[in-house]
Amino acid sequence: MRYEVDIMPSAKADIFEIRLWLLENAPDHADIWLWRCSEAATSLRAHPFRGRISEEGAAFDFEVRELLFGDRRNVYRMLFTVAGSKVNILRIRSTRQKRLIDSIDDE
Repeated sequence: MRYEVDIMPSAKADIFEIRLWLLENAPDHADIWLWRCSEAATSLRAHPFRGRISEEGAAFDFEVRELLFGDRRNVYRMLFTVAGSKVNILRIRSTRQKRLIDSIDDE
């Protein structure tokens, strides 16, 4: 079965911000990162349950999964849900950033 992958506006904003940061701070890695992000998202079409359940899922009434991608020095978390035959990518976060659940608790 093939799943439809939809990138939510919040994840699109994350992708834009991360790539912009990379272009300014590590330009040689910006396109490589974008390629890896695209590969990770595309992989969810065939294997949407390959990611583990994320800690953020506890704050919602639905399961939030995460898929790690990147390289050894820079790992990113793709947060997503699976509903029926659709995968919704919610956010893209560096593993160096606070977990979203921690950000909510700080408010």
